Amino acid sequence: MAKFVLKDPFYKKAKEEGLRARSAYKLKDIDAKYHLIKKGDIVLDLGCSPGSFLQVLSETVGEKGAVIGIDILPTPALPRKNVKVIRADIRDVDIVKLFGEFGLTHADTVTCDIAPNLSGIREVDDARIEELFYCVLDVVAKALKPGGNFIIKSFSTTVQKNITAELQKKFSKVSQYKPAASRAVSSEIFFVCIGKK
Repeated sequence: MAKFVLKDPFYKKAKEEGLRARSAYKLKDIDAKYHLIKKGDIVLDLGCSPGSFLQVLSETVGEKGAVIGIDILPTPALPRKNVKVIRADIRDVDIVKLFGEFGLTHADTVTCDIAPNLSGIREVDDARIEELFYCVLDVVAKALKPGGNFIIKSFSTTVQKNITAELQKKFSKVSQYKPAASRAVSSEIFFVCIGKK
């Protein structure tokens, strides 16, 4: 396993460029293709630890933008004025109150790179993926402005059709995309959702 990681070009590149994880390149890839995040935007990042998405988002939204990260795990401090990190379970966060504390009303974009704890048992894992998805969707419903965009990691599973159908009800356009930085052996995909209805 260690040899595989050391040979991983994105892992090596992340280390060289001072990024906290290879997942930074997944977000860079998605944004280069879909152009969802702009200067001055407010972005909510769910499952932000260790902070690689925060690094990319902070740079993309610039000084006039803001990035709020939430994760149940600790996130090492990121010395950037436009980033705020809250350690909490997304199921327990009053997102409307949180935004109010920062003088905000809604996010322009929500990103989510959360992965549930997978057991290797298909039925159990599919249930966990679906449960987590609906928890995230509940936050998105409250946090994301009408017309806003949403990027969420998921996995190729038996619940993928249900997830796609649910997203299509709530967004004008839903695409599935596998960034180059996603490992070929991984079943992970990203749903890119444009234009919250």
